[in-house]
Amino acid sequence: MADNLSVSTRSWNGYIDVLDGFTKWRLWLFLGYQDIKQRYARSVLGPLWLVMGLGATIIGVGFLYSQIMRSNPGTYLPFIAISLAAWNLISAIITDSTAIFQANASLIKSVSIPYSTVILRGIVRNCIVFLHYLIAVLITFVVAGYNVDYKIIFAIPGLILVVANMFWISICLGMLCARFRDMAQMTQYTLLLAQFATPVIWMPSQVSAQSPYLLFNPIYHLIELIRAPIFEHNVPVNSFIFCTVMFLIGTTVTVFLFNQYKRYINFWL
Repeated sequence: MADNLSVSTRSWNGYIDVLDGFTKWRLWLFLGYQDIKQRYARSVLGPLWLVMGLGATIIGVGFLYSQIMRSNPGTYLPFIAISLAAWNLISAIITDSTAIFQANASLIKSVSIPYSTVILRGIVRNCIVFLHYLIAVLITFVVAGYNVDYKIIFAIPGLILVVANMFWISICLGMLCARFRDMAQMTQYTLLLAQFATPVIWMPSQVSAQSPYLLFNPIYHLIELIRAPIFEHNVPVNSFIFCTVMFLIGTTVTVFLFNQYKRYINFWL
């Protein structure tokens, strides 16, 4: 009876880990906040460096590429501001996930916590950074005199859907990179290519609406969930559908794999 119970529990180990991780929300919220606090310990400006860094990039890239692309700076600067903020959120979470289990190896081996807790810790940390980026975005919109309307509220469910997708992507990449260390380098180069193939610096309107760079680019759809309600004043229905389907399929496959290989992660670290 005990053996059957042990086998049954083991067969649901990954699912239990994810559920247990979400119940420990106080822990991963605290750890994520502490990461930011320690990052800027003894710094005079602290997190304002995030705002200043993004602001400098917006000014430098914005004015240069507005001339290259012959775009109105009053329109292009708000575009590049929200695009870079969304891109930085997505790319930072993906980059962190390639070493998320290795970076938390001592915690994982010394304390009995769900693996999903360290995934959520990384996501919280990067979401706090994203909130700081929004200050630079707000300043850019005000200075450029670019208006927003009520559709901006759709950026909130869009952001939630982005974070939901980042959760399963982080688990999947975290496992792959813990087992195959070369995957981290491969992910870095893929992100570099994706930045140029995705309308972050260039506008979606500069290519055909049927372009594969838009239709089949998951990062484009993730960015649009945040950018379109704020900058384009519309609800990206196609992106909501694409990212919802991606979330359902990705979560199903990832949690299944996590359930199968979770017990090996400790040996891969």
